[in-house]
Amino acid sequence: MSSTLPLYWNLSSPVNEERLDASVQLIDALQKFQQSYVADRSQQVDPVGITESLDTINAQDVAYALKRLVRGLASPRESSRLGFAVALTELLHRIDTVSTAQMIDLVLSSSETTGSMSGQEERDMMFARLFGLSSIAQSGLLTRETPPPHISNPASTLQDYQRIITQLVILGDHKMWFRESCWWSISQVISVIIASNASFKSEALQWTVNELLIQDTSWTPEKIAIWLRYQSLWDNISQLPLKVLFKGKHPLTHGNLRHLSSILADINIEDEGISHGSSGTWKPNPHFVWSYLFDIYFPTDSISLGADVVPFQEFFRVVVDEQFFSSGASPERKYIGFQVVDSAVKRSPPSVLPHLFTQNFVRTWINQLAKRDRYLHKAAIKLASTVQDAVQKEPSSGFPLIIQLLGPNGSRDFDRLTNTKIVETILGYMEESQITEYVQYLIQTFSGKPNGSLVESDQNWVINQLSSLIRSMVVPKSDSWVTSILEFYVRNGFFMTLGKKKVTTFLPEVMRKSCRDKLLQALADLSSQATMQNTDAKTKKFNGKTTSGEQWVSVAVQIFRQLSKEKHVEALYETDDKFTEIRSRARSVIKSLGTIQGADQEAAQGGILLVAGLTLQTYLISTEEMDTDPLAATNETLRNVSSLFDLHSTKKKEDAPTSNGVTTMEVDPDEQKPFDLIVDDIIGYLEKPAPLMRAMAPQVFSAMCSKIEATTIELLIAQLQRRNVLSDEDTEDGESDASEEEHPSTEEEIEEDAGSTGDGTRSSLSEKSSSSSNGEDEEDKEDVDLEFRKRVAEALGANELNDSNSDSDASSELMMDDDQMMEIDAKLAEVFRSQSLSSKTKTANNLQREATHFKIRVLDLIEVFIRKQPQSSQLPSIVLPLMRVIIGCSSDEQQLIDKLNGIIRRRIGALYTIPNDANLDLLSADLEELHKIARKVSHQQVLPITLAVASIYLSKIFVDSGRTDIPARIYKESLADFMQRKGCKLHPTFFTESVKRIPLVVWVIRRELIQACESGKGVNTFRQMQAIHWVDTLLPMAPRLAGDDKREILSTIQLVRETVYRSLLDAVTGKHPLTISQAKVITKMALQALKITARTDEAEIGQIWDTRQFEHVFAEVSSSENLAKGGGLVSVMRQMATRLGTYTPESVKAKEKKRKVAEEKQAESPRKKVKKHQK
Repeated sequence: MSSTLPLYWNLSSPVNEERLDASVQLIDALQKFQQSYVADRSQQVDPVGITESLDTINAQDVAYALKRLVRGLASPRESSRLGFAVALTELLHRIDTVSTAQMIDLVLSSSETTGSMSGQEERDMMFARLFGLSSIAQSGLLTRETPPPHISNPASTLQDYQRIITQLVILGDHKMWFRESCWWSISQVISVIIASNASFKSEALQWTVNELLIQDTSWTPEKIAIWLRYQSLWDNISQLPLKVLFKGKHPLTHGNLRHLSSILADINIEDEGISHGSSGTWKPNPHFVWSYLFDIYFPTDSISLGADVVPFQEFFRVVVDEQFFSSGASPERKYIGFQVVDSAVKRSPPSVLPHLFTQNFVRTWINQLAKRDRYLHKAAIKLASTVQDAVQKEPSSGFPLIIQLLGPNGSRDFDRLTNTKIVETILGYMEESQITEYVQYLIQTFSGKPNGSLVESDQNWVINQLSSLIRSMVVPKSDSWVTSILEFYVRNGFFMTLGKKKVTTFLPEVMRKSCRDKLLQALADLSSQATMQNTDAKTKKFNGKTTSGEQWVSVAVQIFRQLSKEKHVEALYETDDKFTEIRSRARSVIKSLGTIQGADQEAAQGGILLVAGLTLQTYLISTEEMDTDPLAATNETLRNVSSLFDLHSTKKKEDAPTSNGVTTMEVDPDEQKPFDLIVDDIIGYLEKPAPLMRAMAPQVFSAMCSKIEATTIELLIAQLQRRNVLSDEDTEDGESDASEEEHPSTEEEIEEDAGSTGDGTRSSLSEKSSSSSNGEDEEDKEDVDLEFRKRVAEALGANELNDSNSDSDASSELMMDDDQMMEIDAKLAEVFRSQSLSSKTKTANNLQREATHFKIRVLDLIEVFIRKQPQSSQLPSIVLPLMRVIIGCSSDEQQLIDKLNGIIRRRIGALYTIPNDANLDLLSADLEELHKIARKVSHQQVLPITLAVASIYLSKIFVDSGRTDIPARIYKESLADFMQRKGCKLHPTFFTESVKRIPLVVWVIRRELIQACESGKGVNTFRQMQAIHWVDTLLPMAPRLAGDDKREILSTIQLVRETVYRSLLDAVTGKHPLTISQAKVITKMALQALKITARTDEAEIGQIWDTRQFEHVFAEVSSSENLAKGGGLVSVMRQMATRLGTYTPESVKAKEKKRKVAEEKQAESPRKKVKKHQK
């Protein structure tokens, strides 16, 4: 027994794996003990009777286990009941030495309650009895009829089954909150009997229906569950329990749904003297009867429902929607309802899922999702997650579900009202065919076909919903339904549909304008969305194109052309000859651009996008929707695009038309280059409020940036220069207004400025305020500058603005003379003048903010150029201008400064491709100017790392071209300025990054750099230490930079040696003092150089480092009072001495002797000084 006792403890473990492992080990051990015991007993003892105790017929460990496992069911510790119940069930299943009657007696005797028990103890005993009886049934012992050893009677009988059922019923009636659990166990016991071949099976089932359903006429959810689960097994008598309350019909018939819903909701009902009382308890989980109901409606196999059983949607509406989600339902009942719906969503097929979203339920769901502080918000969120998972698993249910959520039962603003993205997420899970079906549904809704009538708000909702489909990044895009939406916008925004007999179909102008705006917005959204296309056996991403590679803007232009040919529509846009001609020419240019292949193919696609976008502008109806004159803009673009791609040369000049056709255009060599004009237009589109052209501009530039030239770079940089955001006219007007207010010339002007008339001051102000208020919206009326009104009141006096006392106002006006009126006018003029200046300041700030945003959009174009054309010869010429822009930025343009720093550091500085055909003469001047900026500008104005990255990039171009001497010369000048001029603002990071990233350039000036490490060569010690740090970084790269030339490395090492020796000796003599840490830095540089010498040519190490001179320096440093303190510097030099072979035991003894002599002399010298002082 001692071997099994430790296993009982882990049966209570909260960890499921540990609990199961303990159960397996315990049962295996007990089974071995029992088998051994049975073998021994079969040889020694005759068969015994039924009165023999458990101890006699079982092994000692097994008998103990049976008793302890039953007693352990009452333990409340952690997971004791689960662990002990599992172990007991498995043990009863494996041994055959006990009967059902014995185990029932053992369970009942171990779980008896007494009056002295506390409530907790009583509950523990009730759970122990429930788990014990359930374990007997689940183990198979209840249906085992083979007599145990030494017993002649069967192991189980009908009386044992009746006894278990009766005890479970009594246990459930004892506590109402315990009834559901007990009846669920009854259901499991009945299932065990049904699945068995016991001889008393039919008798047990007959007794069960008579005892549980017929004798007791009251109905509870538990009885409903038992009847629904097993009514098919009782044949003719299954209808007997239904005669009292359900009139002998199935509970799921239409007439019985009301009674059934009341029973399931636990509501008191009375019918013909038969009552059903509420249990008075509430549980947070739905009753197990719901799983049986769902088994009926959603069976795993194809079982047809009875003829009287109502469809599921009718059952759900009456039993769930009207009972659990009615307006008067309590939060507790709604919580149960949410869980019922959650279970139904998980089990219902796609065809049934939409019918779950009934009116009351969806209303409750929306209310609970709306805010976090709602009682059932978490339950509603959990249900939303379940719905989304169901649609993801079965996408075919998405469209019907969307119709329910956005239809009459839900709300068309479902996502907005609930502050969620449920509808959008469901749309993302739907297939393309369902999205197409949904789009057609929306289009039909706009026409009013589903119900025959539609208001403007519904039409506006349809327009916005179609726009959201295109804008969404989670909805799977398809060319078919996107084209349908574009056609819808074009048809309703730019065409008038004519019915039979040419009767116009009415559509408000507001809706037409909304369609036009949404068309442009949709094309702008599509232009930024990527589409996967298969080209040359590769899959690539393209923005703003269909899956076939066609521009969406071109598709929109084709839709215009197709609709214009229909008979029952009338165009609302301009259709005269000049517009028709320009559109025809645009189509011709697009067609020609589409035939271009090779290196210019991508640029030609950008031209197609630009021409198609401008062609679309010619269809806009009102001038308010047009950014510029569409004819002039399109004509100019056609000319520029044709010149850029030389399209006019494809036709003979004499065959060209005499009109403004693109085929006759000749390019004047003095005019600007075509691509510069195109870029100028693109820059102009960045300032326009229209979303389409602003979104298209970067894409057109990205496709055509291979055409960039030097003049294009100048054009882009010119947009980044800081200018006065207020025009000269505004400034002059402000000055003239101020002067006029300060010096009014006539009495009429004075009266006009003061805002008074012959009727008096207050009345004139009232007229002005009323006239201005009539021209403003209600929102503008509420937006009042209280400070301004206060200042006006102070100028006029408090009584002048009191509207309630008109008599007093009139009397005060009569008492005012001309001097008083003049004084008030002067005060009012001052108030209005200051208010005007304040307004101009706000305007200037707004304009400055817009200008900064515009410059950032221009920088986006430059960033596109850097990313797309890193090998362009024009790219290096952009570095210095960008740096000048940074210097010219003010403090209120920090966002622009950050953008510029990011472009230089993360775009230009990260490029691996170096242009090989750059103009080195121009770049030399740019690099020299860049170094001058680095030497003069403070690091607060320009980040040092930005300057360093820019210089490194330009230097790499020279290195790649084999002209390392040019950047080396410039770096040499900067180094000299840094070391010799105190006012030099060059940051050490500038050289640190250069040494790391372009060491070949720094290697050329290594002599000057090493000489700068010597004491006295720099304006201060800090800069000397920086030079030493740069040399420390450069020296490890010497073998790679020098290649096979050892003499070059050794000569460099000799220079380092000379610099170090001189610096240390100067520090010892005090000529150029150094601290110990500074001297240690210099010595470490020498140690590193010494190691490199050893690796390069160890045979010449003594000659290179001049060991005699080193010993002299070492001795001087060791004897120095300042440098020898602490021993750190001496330790480093001792390492050098060891490598040079000058540090031996004999030398150590000699130096130690010399040190003692020096210490003795130092000890005597103070006494001599004291004596001399006394004399």
